[in-house]
Amino acid sequence: MLQGDTADGPAPLDPARLRLTTGLDGALALGATAVFAAWLLGRPLLYAPAAPVMSPFTALSLFLMVAVRQARLHLETWPMALSLAMSGLVLSGNVSSILTLAVAPPELWAAFPGLVLTSTMTSIGLCLFCAHDLAVAMRETPDSALILDDLLLHLALVPGGVSLLGYLLGNPTYLSVHADPRVGISPLEMGFMAAYAAAALLSNPRLFLWRFLAGGWTNRLVFSLLFANQFVAPVAVALLLPNPRPEGPGLELFVMLAGVVATLSFLLLQARLHRRQTA
Repeated sequence: MLQGDTADGPAPLDPARLRLTTGLDGALALGATAVFAAWLLGRPLLYAPAAPVMSPFTALSLFLMVAVRQARLHLETWPMALSLAMSGLVLSGNVSSILTLAVAPPELWAAFPGLVLTSTMTSIGLCLFCAHDLAVAMRETPDSALILDDLLLHLALVPGGVSLLGYLLGNPTYLSVHADPRVGISPLEMGFMAAYAAAALLSNPRLFLWRFLAGGWTNRLVFSLLFANQFVAPVAVALLLPNPRPEGPGLELFVMLAGVVATLSFLLLQARLHRRQTA
């Protein structure tokens, strides 16, 4: 089914895409369960007292999000209200985590050494993924010039891109590290978020991005260059700048944000042109 179809609900997936999405989500669910169980047993995976570690709340959020998506894809009687409730629970929980980190004094976190909150950057990414999932659950992705679903997914990738920049440059600000050095984006967490993004893309064949990429090799090349510009150009700029680099945000962050704006603007323009041609 394509974007112009009028059927209600998310688009059904072809068998190959469904198998791939289910496999990715299954691996995510198992991994999230392992991370959460390790915290319960007091042996967190890849734990370091002075470096970011994946929070059990992040693992729980990802497990619930994956469970909702798979239930929606495989269970015909799965109620939309339950999807909205569970996605809303994850969304509100991560908003609460952001507010807690923003207003709670560091001494409060130190009183609970066995508890690690989800970092602000990770929570923002999870909130954007939840917003996309809520939109998909409530209606099929429309054939519209305002490609909201594409925008939400693309914006959800930005925290991961910023964190990757942080690891390459050794900048803790980009890793969303707080007063507690364990609160931040860990490499394990980045892998989980990337896998969730891939499954989200595969599970929504109505995204305008799929139609644009199907337009030919020129479209794929242009989008690849725009997408790579968001991550390659900032690193190149950072490496060309004289040392020492600032501990806080540097020029490379603004280069990345400019790349994000350029990619989103390009997709919006293409969606509007496509809408005019099909009107």
